[in-house]
Amino acid sequence: MEPMAVLAIVAGIIAVVLAAALILRLPVSGRAVSPMTLRRQMRSIVELQRAEAGLGVEEGGPSITSTALEQIAVEKVSDTQLTIRKRLKYAELSHIPPYAFSLAQMIVSLIAFLVTRLYFDTMLQVVSLFAGPLLLNWLLNRRINKRFMKFDSDFPQFLLSFVGMIKTGLNVTQALQAAASGLEEGSLVKREVDLMLERLRMGVSEERSIGSFGEDIYHPEIELFVQALLLSKRVGGNLSDTLDRLARQVRRRQYFRQSANAAVGQQRGSIWFILGVLAALELYLYFTWPQCVVLTWTHPTGRMVGQGGVCAILLGIFWVRQVTKLKV
Repeated sequence: MEPMAVLAIVAGIIAVVLAAALILRLPVSGRAVSPMTLRRQMRSIVELQRAEAGLGVEEGGPSITSTALEQIAVEKVSDTQLTIRKRLKYAELSHIPPYAFSLAQMIVSLIAFLVTRLYFDTMLQVVSLFAGPLLLNWLLNRRINKRFMKFDSDFPQFLLSFVGMIKTGLNVTQALQAAASGLEEGSLVKREVDLMLERLRMGVSEERSIGSFGEDIYHPEIELFVQALLLSKRVGGNLSDTLDRLARQVRRRQYFRQSANAAVGQQRGSIWFILGVLAALELYLYFTWPQCVVLTWTHPTGRMVGQGGVCAILLGIFWVRQVTKLKV
């Protein structure tokens, strides 16, 4: 094997390993934040609130803080595009700049192209250019989905417990603390509730403390929970009934999601079973009739047909995954 080929293969393996380690090295619950760092962040927010309160408008008018919160709410509703920055935040990888993620995609694609250029023809070389975006996006989406599932597994139980605590006569803060105490230590919901309560204890306003609940988790019901708490603080209302309906909705979504995954799981499994049969048949032909396999990759026409078949298989796998990717 040529030295350049060896170097290209080694560089490709290193790039893929580094990219996977960069995205998957952190636990889905996130890195632990020390109490000193958390309190320092809380003090900075409190100082900012006091500075904004000191620069308020005339008496009776809206303060800068409320105006800023309204602007943030408008931007949060209007900006629904899932950008790379948001996806990195939802994967708890916000310390990685978006340009670095895009650069990693290009580097992986370039190395895959250099490797395929040594052994394959134009068709697979073109396909290899998509290796970087496909691989890194898959790793990123997998991490986002793991955090979603980790949060979603405890969220309905937390809501039902929270509703029960409110009906017993506890206020919102006490009910949040009591409902979170019933969850496991590694629960993502418990961590978010503890952060919210810590912000309140440090003097951060209720709007900011509640509004920051689950801000780095991609879950559709978090915003409904946050808005229900904020509206109950501002205009009152029966919070327990609202959250009880939300808990039932989350339960239904879980049921539909599990049913949909079970429905498409058989189709996905059949695709991989067929690919396994094809690979076993190819291996059987190689041992029983070697020329049938060898000539496929040495003869010009057979080489073209074989690589076209590989491209069709890869396209079929990608298409099946896109069709069976359900959002409930």
